[in-house]
Amino acid sequence: MRFEYNRDKETLLNVMDNKSKKKNIVVKESSDRIEVTLAQGKFDSSVESVPVTFKGKITEEDNTCVIEGRFSFGFYLYTMVIVAAALIVARFLWSAYKMQTANMILCGIVAAILVIVMAVVVAKAAKPKEIIEEFLNTI
Repeated sequence: MRFEYNRDKETLLNVMDNKSKKKNIVVKESSDRIEVTLAQGKFDSSVESVPVTFKGKITEEDNTCVIEGRFSFGFYLYTMVIVAAALIVARFLWSAYKMQTANMILCGIVAAILVIVMAVVVAKAAKPKEIIEEFLNTI
């Protein structure tokens, strides 16, 4: 995602700091990196159930600032899903080789549960992403 501002870096960071306190958002800045996340305990449990952080890079060009970055979860969701999927596929192939249909069915059920969990996490992360994106757009 890309956010452009008509302010220099120092002014932008001061404005972000002031507005973040009012909106219960935590902004961490170090050199040219920035992290924006929701303050814990300040929102209802449905918003805080999945920790979402915007991590980006600040660049200053001719009295304007650009923040480019992406959203990430507070845990390695995609890595966990890839590892789980690889294990499921390996077990399915081994079960197919050994003609174990019960294990193959179980692999299918576990894969379906994995898809459901991913859908729930992505759906629950939508609201925190929206709050952070709105904050970054209205500075």
